Amino acid sequence: MKKSNLSQTTIRRRARSSGEELPERPPAKQQRYPDILFAYGAYPRKLRVNIYSKSYVIGSVAAALKGTDAMDTLMASQFRGLFQLPVVRCQNSTKLIGCLLSRQLVTARRHEFWFTFGPDPLRFSLDEFRDVTGLNCGAFDVQDSEASESVPPMMWNKLFDTAVDKLTVLSVLRMLENEYLAVEKRLPLALIALVNGVLCPSNKDLKLTPRYVEMLSDVESFLAYPWGRESFLTTVPRFLPPFVVAPGENPLQVMRDLLSQKTTICYGFPLALQLFVFDVVPLLLEKIPDAGNTATFIDSPEACSSPSTILTVNEIVVVEEDPDVSLFSLCFKYSGCKNTVKLNGYGFCC
Repeated sequence: MKKSNLSQTTIRRRARSSGEELPERPPAKQQRYPDILFAYGAYPRKLRVNIYSKSYVIGSVAAALKGTDAMDTLMASQFRGLFQLPVVRCQNSTKLIGCLLSRQLVTARRHEFWFTFGPDPLRFSLDEFRDVTGLNCGAFDVQDSEASESVPPMMWNKLFDTAVDKLTVLSVLRMLENEYLAVEKRLPLALIALVNGVLCPSNKDLKLTPRYVEMLSDVESFLAYPWGRESFLTTVPRFLPPFVVAPGENPLQVMRDLLSQKTTICYGFPLALQLFVFDVVPLLLEKIPDAGNTATFIDSPEACSSPSTILTVNEIVVVEEDPDVSLFSLCFKYSGCKNTVKLNGYGFCC
């Protein structure tokens, strides 16, 4: 897969003078951001993030469809980028996602996640999500936005012999492994596994979404659907303070409480945020095992099948506080720097 050209935002290494120590207070530039969720150094340290999305599903689909017309169709579609991701970067790092959530900046932008890493802020929006995943992030059609959640289970009955809501992504992967599975079912089943298992999961059991299954009645339309936007809108709201809270509640405090619990849940595809950070913070990428390995899910379909820790909180903090880290140019290429965002009185191109 062609390396994503995310932005001109990159964290690079500068020469270290001997005897330097890690800073005990925020970098001077970071002190200019009063609206941060947690004070510098006061981040939750024991937060466990439950990520429902399972990247091993990508490899399972690749293995089951190897050499088939269905796989050729997937590789010619918007889903191609998923199979070409470097597998060493795709093990969900709950530590990294938790650290980034705790470092968020408070803004009025409902569909952008701003956070600090080192001295400067970074933005994760639909643009970054699109560049990382290669998915279609275009606008929904009117008919898509008006689609009913309660549609007759015609496609469900065609694909499965179980009641609606009684099937999971794992069951679908087992069906795909069956060499006697009807050819015409292979592509639809692979698509629903990718959507409900990787991009838009909404429950820990990875149950299939009936509305998504019914969309498979028109496979061409399914392939053209803006799954990037659907996944992004499933993912990012969980990163941000709630838009609606009970009377008298402070949404920022609600978010602080959420991140101060022992566990919190991430829906959608938070791996996209992880991949974005690995691209713009090379020093962080260097910390993961076998970081230079470029094998993809096509090359290593068995990858990510077993959970493993690729980063510790200490490793993340060491990189963040490394005096060799500097951030330059918050100028994002795809937007052409036509707009300037005022974030707490500080201007950034975006």
